[in-house]
Amino acid sequence: MKTFRLLATSLLVALGMGISSCGDDELEKEPIHIFDPNGDNGSSDLEKTYSQYINDYENITCKRFEDKGDTIEFTGITAKGYLMINLFQYATKTKVFDWIDNVKTDTIYQIHKGYGEYEEVRVKAIGLSHGKYHLNSNKDFITLLDFYGETSPFTRALFVNGGQSKMANILPMDSWRVRTFIPNWYDNEFCFIHDCLYTLAGDTVYTIKYGEYDDNDINMYGSRIATNGYGSFQYRFEQVSAEEAIGAELDIDNFHGSYQLRVARINYRTAQNMWGEQRYINLPFDYEAKAKLSYSITDKSSDIWKYKVNITYYDGTKKEVTLNVNIENGEVQGEDDYNTLLIIGKWKRTSGDAVATHVTYKNDGTFEYTSTEDSSYKEVGKYKIDGNKLYEMYSDEEEWIINDILLLNSMTLSVQELEADGVTPTGQKYSYQRVE
Repeated sequence: MKTFRLLATSLLVALGMGISSCGDDELEKEPIHIFDPNGDNGSSDLEKTYSQYINDYENITCKRFEDKGDTIEFTGITAKGYLMINLFQYATKTKVFDWIDNVKTDTIYQIHKGYGEYEEVRVKAIGLSHGKYHLNSNKDFITLLDFYGETSPFTRALFVNGGQSKMANILPMDSWRVRTFIPNWYDNEFCFIHDCLYTLAGDTVYTIKYGEYDDNDINMYGSRIATNGYGSFQYRFEQVSAEEAIGAELDIDNFHGSYQLRVARINYRTAQNMWGEQRYINLPFDYEAKAKLSYSITDKSSDIWKYKVNITYYDGTKKEVTLNVNIENGEVQGEDDYNTLLIIGKWKRTSGDAVATHVTYKNDGTFEYTSTEDSSYKEVGKYKIDGNKLYEMYSDEEEWIINDILLLNSMTLSVQELEADGVTPTGQKYSYQRVE
């Protein structure tokens, strides 16, 4: 009986082993030792294994099987030219999945090599891509298929929806490098594969263009959009439509000793940050290097999402806070009151050029600047907080001074002065440490 050499780079997988053929004369004939699904003597070959499971196996071409431990996958093209996929339970040899296409499968392809050059590839085997399939039933499923020829394998996506099949175009890379395979994108209405969003029937909705450092990963792509291309901060995303998602993640600043929840809304198709910026929500927790933080979304039933953030300190002390975020505009409900409560107290200046060494914000809406270096110095006025802006009006002035709150928690306050437009920074930054 003829046996076939297994090309390790394309047919050997971490969790199983596969053998394939598309006609006896097309592959090199050489002894091979592999797992015997029948458990006889530790060796087998493609034809023997097929004969134990598949009827009319002699007339099937482009054959391939994969041992997955508890199941064995069989793929090939029938005598009439239709792709077949069969899965069997290993222990009982019971067929658990049976599908034959109603559209003939091509076995000769013109593969683009770049620079306008093409190469004819004759397919020798077709197999399910390792770990990249979603099989609901034999009438509704999505899978990546690897096509093996003389060169490196190429990959196509197969969609079966309501019993109707559709094969997508050849992906620009083989399945081993496809990082994004999400069959249940947004309420199980779509599927995201590599750089393309498809309907469950296989129609293209839109495509994206990965950046150099996105690593072909949709989450890294989304995080780059959320941060407007700055830094490597990684978000976790919740889709709110086929195109848009809300991203959130905890940001632990060990250098300044503070915690924040970052939130952003992005559009995958247009590669836009929909709020124009990330939202930095300061958390009212004392910093501890060994503390453990986590968050969850407890309510998404309206445009106001509730984020619950928990912290557990090394001694076992636990605290939590719930934040209400409007996902339409990024505003945090109650943020003004929340920041007002945090800012009340006495603060010592730690950076920034100023006469005052201390500032006290009182719960009656007034402030007082003093200096330990000049006991005669004192300036007073009133303040208010609007979102992440701190407004101060000195008693001898009639105009508000606007500061952008860069950081505010139970121990640290950092602000930057803005021009009268409330947007343009003046370059002056001040940091304070709470003393009372």
